[in-house]
Amino acid sequence: MFLNKMRVVLSLIGIAIGIAAVIILVAIGNGASSKMLSQIEKMGSNLITIDAGKIKEVLGRRRQVSKVISLKEKDCDAILEGCSRNIIAAPTQDKTLLIKYGNGATTGRVIGTTQEYPGIRNFKIARGRFFTGDENKLSSRVAVIGLKIVDNLFKGENPVGEFIRINNIPFEIIGTLEPKGSSYDGANEDEVVFIPLKTGMRRLFNVDYIKNIYVQMKNKNDIEITQKEIKTILRDKHKLNLREKEDDFTIQNMYATMNTETETNNSFTLLISSVAGLSLLVGSVGILAVMLLSVKERASEIGLRMAVGAKSKDILIQFLFETVILSSVGGILGILTGILVTIVLNFFTDFNSMITLSSVLMSVLVSGFLGMFFGVYPARKASRIKPIKVLNS
Repeated sequence: MFLNKMRVVLSLIGIAIGIAAVIILVAIGNGASSKMLSQIEKMGSNLITIDAGKIKEVLGRRRQVSKVISLKEKDCDAILEGCSRNIIAAPTQDKTLLIKYGNGATTGRVIGTTQEYPGIRNFKIARGRFFTGDENKLSSRVAVIGLKIVDNLFKGENPVGEFIRINNIPFEIIGTLEPKGSSYDGANEDEVVFIPLKTGMRRLFNVDYIKNIYVQMKNKNDIEITQKEIKTILRDKHKLNLREKEDDFTIQNMYATMNTETETNNSFTLLISSVAGLSLLVGSVGILAVMLLSVKERASEIGLRMAVGAKSKDILIQFLFETVILSSVGGILGILTGILVTIVLNFFTDFNSMITLSSVLMSVLVSGFLGMFFGVYPARKASRIKPIKVLNS
């Protein structure tokens, strides 16, 4: 091997690139999956969402395909009264509006909801407080704002007690939210303003219907039963059974969403790993070519060894051992390269790639297996050389 350095180096590079590609792409896939699941979990635990109208997924994005006037506040009350399990619920209506403070202005998603919403959706108060049920009943003009709104209008200063204008209607800021980041569907949850639902519906949105109802269970084992009960309650409330119509609402639970996203990410990871495996296969074919050339060039050496007493199995073991060394060294170089590139990617980008022990062990096993598999043919060919014929030539 040391006599043919360039040939050996090229074959090692082929194996190393293949192993590194597998590790890097699997790490990217795992990171994407972990980030997606983390964002879904941040939406709230044991959570069921009810959307007005029919919702369908289009290229990974949720899109409304029917009118959104099918849910009312009384539907939320009916769910709270009719479900047999211990639940809490929060109705919402929202709209992107212009928000002003002094000479500054920004846009944000103004969400009208009730006092249960932050607990259900995992929003934490940084300063001040959230509004109460009484403030909702009285249609009070109070607001709780997200970090992005604070930065845009107040440059990070404490805004509690100040007044902002939403569509030129003044609202007193009674609290600010801790940073939350983006939701799994890409919405910025720091660029929000929470106001009492009744205030929003009467003064800003000018509607008598809601967009969503968020329902949280105490026990995740109650999700399936609660989801069925909610469907029965809403169909009965909307008189859909009498008219034999389809649901005019969409119910989803977070665990079903998580399972769907996990399956999608697993399929994506498998796909990109298969593509990386092709480069690994090419590198292994390179080892096969190197060993076949080696057998041809060393025919006289093999014949001489067999003439002085070496058996066929000795020649077979020798060439298999050389092949395993090539693939193992290439595998080690590939693993180190894959880990290094993943670290660099995490440092300079937002990929958040995750290297798992299973992917490293798989790479080691694959490199060893390929060394044995592609080394058998040249080793067997070398062990069948006729010493007399070779020495005479």
